[in-house]
Amino acid sequence: MAFIGFGKIDKNIIPLILGCVFCLLNRLLNSYNGTKLFQNVILTNIFISLGDMFIIIPYIIYRIKAKKYKKELEILRNKSEYAKSVKVRGKAKFIILIGLIFFANYYMFIYTIDIKSNTWIMYIVFTSLFYYLIFKSKLYLHHYLSICLILIFGIVIDLVIGNLQKDVTENLLKIVLSIIRVILLSLDYTLIKYTMEKKYVSPYVLGMFNGLINFVLFLIIAIFDHFIFNYYKCLEYFDNFNTTEFLVILGLMGTQLGLYTTLFFIDKNDSPCHIFIVFVFGQFGLYFYNYTLDKYSAIIILSLIFIFFFSLVFNEIIELRFCGLAHNTKRNIIKRAEHEVGDSLIINTDKENERTESFTELAGYSFEIE
Repeated sequence: MAFIGFGKIDKNIIPLILGCVFCLLNRLLNSYNGTKLFQNVILTNIFISLGDMFIIIPYIIYRIKAKKYKKELEILRNKSEYAKSVKVRGKAKFIILIGLIFFANYYMFIYTIDIKSNTWIMYIVFTSLFYYLIFKSKLYLHHYLSICLILIFGIVIDLVIGNLQKDVTENLLKIVLSIIRVILLSLDYTLIKYTMEKKYVSPYVLGMFNGLINFVLFLIIAIFDHFIFNYYKCLEYFDNFNTTEFLVILGLMGTQLGLYTTLFFIDKNDSPCHIFIVFVFGQFGLYFYNYTLDKYSAIIILSLIFIFFFSLVFNEIIELRFCGLAHNTKRNIIKRAEHEVGDSLIINTDKENERTESFTELAGYSFEIE
């Protein structure tokens, strides 16, 4: 028997793979130092939010194509009628709340951009906690093992590079803010999952309004800054605007839209914990772009590979089939439940057969009442 094997893999793996690719491209682009765009965090967030809003385009295209097919259109009508009949309340409140939390997360990133420590690995901890509190999703042995090893390997990378030592001595407050930012991100993706499942909100619609809220808020900040503070100097960016800057903006919006869309569908089809896999894969782009090969490179690369591996173990895409680590994966729990149901059906069938045989035997006898 193999000690390591694949868990449940279905068509939902496709958004996960695409998300990893878009995240890698997005991180590589963000590491590009031949542009002035990323020096202006307000403008960067405006273009990111604008890219997020374009998530509605695939939905519009789908609806246009659906009109050509009566069956698909009928399904859409039935779904909309069902949603209306349910009369779910609080949709707008959740959409606004999600947008505001996203905005707070993005805005705090402006103040924590100097932090190099891997505070992002704590996403898996807080998301697991929120997912348990909201969806009552239990953690088992393979989950706890994965979390512990992910944190250990993340700390190893920081210690080897020296990020943790530097940030603690120079940017302790920013580290705290960075952790709060990760907490908000974990909460937000858990609320997104809840809103899509319990409030029947389409990921396209939710994503579009989320992008719109952030676009408007960052645009307001840019306007106030221009007329009052003039700290970010947004208009100065366009003074020497050239083809390179235009291509960087298009690349940023394109990769952000792809990443944003796939994350929403990963969240919808799987769980907010699966998003961590995408974040880990994206880190390969940052490290390979920003760090030169030295004696510590092997440790860093191996640690990243182990973090990625155990993110797959945590989300049960890979199973560790020893020491009972795979006993409580969803796939194996379902298998045991099916076997128990099957065994109970067999027992019930046997009992029915015994009753039938008893009645058959009794039918051969005659009873007389004197």
